Amino acid sequence: MGPTVDDARDRARGFWDAADFDASLNAALEGLDSAPDDVELLVLAGRAGVEVDADDAVEHLRRATELAPDNAGAWHHLGEALAAEGATEEAETAFRRAVELDPDDQLAITHLGHTALAAGRRDEGVGYLARAADIAHAASSASISLVDMYRSMGQYEDALTQARRVAEATPEDTIAWLDVAELSLQTGQLDEARAAFERLRELDEIPGHEAYPLHGMIQVEVARERWEPAGDLVDQAAAIDPLGLSIVLAAFLREQTGEPAEGDTDESAPAPTRDEVDAVLAGSLGDYRRMLADDRLLRGGDLVG
Repeated sequence: MGPTVDDARDRARGFWDAADFDASLNAALEGLDSAPDDVELLVLAGRAGVEVDADDAVEHLRRATELAPDNAGAWHHLGEALAAEGATEEAETAFRRAVELDPDDQLAITHLGHTALAAGRRDEGVGYLARAADIAHAASSASISLVDMYRSMGQYEDALTQARRVAEATPEDTIAWLDVAELSLQTGQLDEARAAFERLRELDEIPGHEAYPLHGMIQVEVARERWEPAGDLVDQAAAIDPLGLSIVLAAFLREQTGEPAEGDTDESAPAPTRDEVDAVLAGSLGDYRRMLADDRLLRGGDLVG
């Protein structure tokens, strides 16, 4: 007696779980030879086919939804396959059907949010992401995306509220704390901003990153117009500053305190303005964010799905 359909499913699932997508696809196709209308094998063949760029991956998933039109998972996976092919409108239709059948499918709702945003329907996209974030855990991809979406819309208080949720859920994630720090600074919540930058100093032990949280703390003290604490931080940053910003910052602080520079003459260059200092510090934090994002990619991508 040859392998049964159940055997084929077990083999295809086992290979899928082991991330051996070629073997998973082959096992599913072998099972489909004797059971061409088996929905689970069609879904497995489609999902594995997407991973190995098989030409008929979408067709397997289409067939699964035709045979089982109330199978939310089949519609979800069809949406992902269509999205991978760049068929955005068809993918959106599939995701909508998945959510109709399973209103708690936060990943399908997240996909709907991103497709709406890609189509320029910003409010609808943010609405979907907010719905997904409410269903999912606070460190889900929907929650993280929502921080960026609110920030891009100028809704900084909403972005900060969401960033706090993410940081609480992923207390070791440096990007989450940088979000809290920058958004707190942007909304004038300076004590929280200072504490978040201090948290970054504790978390980030990567050589070459030491000065960046200090630059954020300096920006907080400049916003408070507390020149002495700002000067102490500039002194700390001077020895480890990879961008040479400490010279600019020190010149600005001397202007605020009336302290002459050593060897100062009437022909000395004018001190930088507050706007110039803010721009310099903001640029430093932008560089820092890119470095943290690159480091996350090297460690295997986002912390959450």
